[in-house]
Amino acid sequence: MSAVLRGALVGFGGVARQGHLPAYLRDARFEIQAVVDPEPSARACAAELLGESVRLYARLAECLSAERLDFVDVAAPPCDHLAAIEQAAAAGVHVLVEKPLALTLEEAGRAQRAALRAGVALRVVHNWHHAPAFRAARQALEAGAIGAPDEIEFVTERTQPAGGGGPSWRLDAKIAGGGILVDHGWHQLYLAQALLGGSEPQSVRAAIECRRWTQGSVEDTAQVRVRYRRGARARLLLTWAAPERRTSVTVRGDEGSLRIEAGAVRVEARGSERPWPSEPDAPDDSYHATWFPAELEAFAAAIGEPSRAAANQREALLCQAVIHAAYRSGERAGAEVDVEV
Repeated sequence: MSAVLRGALVGFGGVARQGHLPAYLRDARFEIQAVVDPEPSARACAAELLGESVRLYARLAECLSAERLDFVDVAAPPCDHLAAIEQAAAAGVHVLVEKPLALTLEEAGRAQRAALRAGVALRVVHNWHHAPAFRAARQALEAGAIGAPDEIEFVTERTQPAGGGGPSWRLDAKIAGGGILVDHGWHQLYLAQALLGGSEPQSVRAAIECRRWTQGSVEDTAQVRVRYRRGARARLLLTWAAPERRTSVTVRGDEGSLRIEAGAVRVEARGSERPWPSEPDAPDDSYHATWFPAELEAFAAAIGEPSRAAANQREALLCQAVIHAAYRSGERAGAEVDVEV
């Protein structure tokens, strides 16, 4: 492996351009020497942003055969994740991939096995772990500010899918793998595991519906209840059909509660309410570029020792398994479905 990690961005949409690329350009350990995207306009944009030295490809296979790469960063739509991971792993190339890991639980398992066989690092971008408010919330819980947490409620209300309400691949189940439950619910699920101290999900009940974005083939609204092995519970309320944008998280413990809203953390316990110190955050958007450097740090560590990605892979597989079970529950009128990995 070279002193500077040579890589390719696979998919050059908004997430790659605005969420990932700024961190690569500031980190001397990484060099983006190629961009892969089937769209000529995306490749033209890459040339404009990265200059004449960047090599451009329409297909990953062409890139892997022509370039000497240490890693690929897969920011293409979910339907392309498995093929990109398998191709990169077969070439001995490490992989950082946007969530979801794959379209289905079966595909997610195949992706993990491909990386394990090849001995390469595979990490899924779980960037909300690095949001200042969630770092502060974990510190508060570790300090025992509300006692033992046993219930979490996430509320994610949006007026439209990410990227706008026009034609969007996020509304196509064959490309996205699901609607808001995949796009936003994935974040809530790995955060719930972390806030509950690593407790793993056991069963799910869900109501899945489409209220506004009926031109697509995915849900725009989901209500999910998750039961964990240590007895804790999480409730996820998600919609792309809200009148305004709102995000909040409430964690309840046996001695009080903690609330995250508008980037601030407040703790109510033992008869008093107070703010919990948190670092300032950048404005709320879909790309969260300021959180990505921490993902690169973890990815660099995994490249040095691929086994260090195991916990992240387990976290991702559990997210995929809960979402799989939630869709099965929705098909069965909210019946309880076990989470199986």
